[in-house]
Amino acid sequence: MGRNYDALVMHGNPHALSANPFSMNRAAAVTRLTLWLGFPTARAHFDPLTLSEDDRARLADSRGSRRRADFEVSRALLAMAEVGSAAHSLSHSAEHAALLIAPDGSRIGVDLEINRPRDVLRLARFAFDEREVRALESAAPESQQALFYTLWTLKESFAKALQLGLVDALRHCIFWMEDREWRGRVPTDAGWSAAVFQPRPEIVIAVARIGGNEALQLNTWEWPPKQRADWPLMVACAGAPSGADAAPA
Repeated sequence: MGRNYDALVMHGNPHALSANPFSMNRAAAVTRLTLWLGFPTARAHFDPLTLSEDDRARLADSRGSRRRADFEVSRALLAMAEVGSAAHSLSHSAEHAALLIAPDGSRIGVDLEINRPRDVLRLARFAFDEREVRALESAAPESQQALFYTLWTLKESFAKALQLGLVDALRHCIFWMEDREWRGRVPTDAGWSAAVFQPRPEIVIAVARIGGNEALQLNTWEWPPKQRADWPLMVACAGAPSGADAAPA
């Protein structure tokens, strides 16, 4: 897929919303969300004293240096961000972590994946919808990995936002291209919005929010060191509540 982001703009189905649901670092948005990307060096800032009771139990159950490293990076990021009572969602992979923060009561999800070679067709045939499998099979070989991770991160971010099992989200959160536009179907009667970013060539992050049709201000940050970020937007999509009139395209 490369960086032809215009071709990747997604609209909710069946009620397409013409507005991009995420405005990047702009003050005009109605609802503010914050997305953090934490790097492996965050592990040096990990302090077990900042852990919740549940996270102390998770740390005790962590087995293997890789799993423990992921946990420490994500909890160091969580402690640094000081989320308080705000809604938040965490994801980690390969000593990187993503943290999405939203107003209290929000239904949100984030997923971070490291784009590394794997048998994406085999995984898709096992877990994805048939039309998604066909899209992957027909994609150019050099595009299959990027398409797979775009779909996977979208699905897993909705698994968290909707509190679905991962298998259910993989099968029932469906995204496809029609009339040169991407469309999505998500198992909810509420409005929803999502976006996929590529902070680095090997890093893919998807965020999802359930409820509300207003534009969102998504501020993106990296740490450490703490700095604002401006990442390529690969995908933006939104769906209106069931029964709502479609916005003009």
